[in-house]
Amino acid sequence: MSARLAVAIVAHSNRALLLEALAALTGPGAPNEPYAILVLDNASEDGTCAAVREAYPAVELIEQPFRTGFGANHNRLLAHSTADYHFVLNDDATVEPGAIDTLVAYLDAHPEVAIAAPAVIYPDGRHQATSFRFPDPATCLRSLVTLGQAGVEQRVTGTASAVDWASGCALLVRRSAIEITGPFDEGFYMFSEETDLQQRLHQRGFETHVVPQAVVRHHVRASTSADPSRRIVEFWRGRRRYWAKYHPGFSGTTARVALAGQYAALSGLSRLPTLPGPLRRLKPNLPRTELDLHLRNALEGATGPGLRESAAEWNAAHGVAP
Repeated sequence: MSARLAVAIVAHSNRALLLEALAALTGPGAPNEPYAILVLDNASEDGTCAAVREAYPAVELIEQPFRTGFGANHNRLLAHSTADYHFVLNDDATVEPGAIDTLVAYLDAHPEVAIAAPAVIYPDGRHQATSFRFPDPATCLRSLVTLGQAGVEQRVTGTASAVDWASGCALLVRRSAIEITGPFDEGFYMFSEETDLQQRLHQRGFETHVVPQAVVRHHVRASTSADPSRRIVEFWRGRRRYWAKYHPGFSGTTARVALAGQYAALSGLSRLPTLPGPLRRLKPNLPRTELDLHLRNALEGATGPGLRESAAEWNAAHGVAP
């Protein structure tokens, strides 16, 4: 592939949203920068491959017969391309017109930046939090004290600026930086792998910037398991692996216990029939059952199978393996 830009999507039984994403990438708002679209199908069962072949024959489609994790799938797409810029995009995310060109121009103008991330919104236009401080002990303690209301999200408005890390739902990655640090750590199945990658880039002097003039709409959780227990188990596996790499021992334990305290407090608040006026902004946005699952996994470790096991079970049932 000779294009300077590759748009890389991992598809997983999200046919309708994937087709919506591809329509935005190929329609009137398509990038002006020459680009290729790569879609790796993670063994979907909803006719995704047939739909892509029929509607978008120019898309480079990799039909993978087995299921594996976010990092492994995107590493395969990285290896498939030689493009200077690699746009990691969820199959449930739709780029607004001009977004990719804006990000490409930003990386062109800022060689110290390894990753340019867009502003992300919900389908109804509300702001979606997708850029944060690294989850070190200080950040986790601030999150505990404020119950997640301050000191964690790094929201960027107006002028583009640096953040610690941005969500992997939409990231424009500079290949030359990844060649220095290495790609995604496949020891993370899903969750925290983009945090780990951006931490490694940070340690080598590269930066992640959010460019709010570029906008992507994202359907949260449409690309992960509908079973919250498996999703939460995998979230905590990833976060514990991250702490083991960068904050081993007491430091990581401090971070984990701080977040456990936050979830315990939020679970307690969720049990109150009403909250006094000043506390209403602390009303949890997760169901109590999910808050309690987060708390158990924070304190006990993995409390059952996660997304990794879901994939392994599917692979075994179909006689395939990575």
